[in-house]
Amino acid sequence: MEKKEPKHHHGGHRQRLTETIINAGLDKVSDVVALEFILTYVIPRADTNELAHKLLDKFGNLVEVLNADPNLLAEVEGMGETSAKKLHLFVDIFDYYTEKLLAKRYSFKYRGQMADYFESLLRFRSVETTYIVGVDAAYRVKACYKLAVGGLLSVGISTHQIAKFITSIKPAFVVLAHNHPQGSAEPSQGDLEGTELVENLVNSLGVKLVDHLIVGIDGVYSVKGSNYYREFIPNKKEN
Repeated sequence: MEKKEPKHHHGGHRQRLTETIINAGLDKVSDVVALEFILTYVIPRADTNELAHKLLDKFGNLVEVLNADPNLLAEVEGMGETSAKKLHLFVDIFDYYTEKLLAKRYSFKYRGQMADYFESLLRFRSVETTYIVGVDAAYRVKACYKLAVGGLLSVGISTHQIAKFITSIKPAFVVLAHNHPQGSAEPSQGDLEGTELVENLVNSLGVKLVDHLIVGIDGVYSVKGSNYYREFIPNKKEN
């Protein structure tokens, strides 16, 4: 007599969850429903509702869960090391998508376009991240490369990475940019020294550094221009 395949009692719930997301949209549901749905891709055969609640209880909201250190995620009962790393990859996937999408749509003929580009790329990142962008002679973006996670001098600048980027895409110009997730966009001494290091390096490769932009909580700052390209209006506290 043929044995029947065991039924997974979570299947019906997952189907209803998927239909809810499709019909309502991910942005229209609660954090717990959205996280529960995301976790179905991380943990294929388990009830993810209870785990979603545990993660939100620990980290506060969906954004903080996705931005959390995988080691801290793994401490939550029901996650484990592998699932924590897989969940954290969702941020990397989104970052990769954003980088590629922006690189195909922007030109840097006007400084407002540069501000738009790097605001989109860096404003809402939770960790300091440094990019180098190659631009052709018509000021169109050719490629965007994540140079480092961390400040320019705190992680060290890879001359090999920069040289490889320039020789592979052959830009006419490059733009450097990074963010200050919790602070002002105005440059630190380390930012100024890092700018000088990168500028000397790209000049030696026959390429001009157009600018180094810093995106902070208060705006987009031009290191070479020593002024703000764009200032953000701070959220006013209610009386």
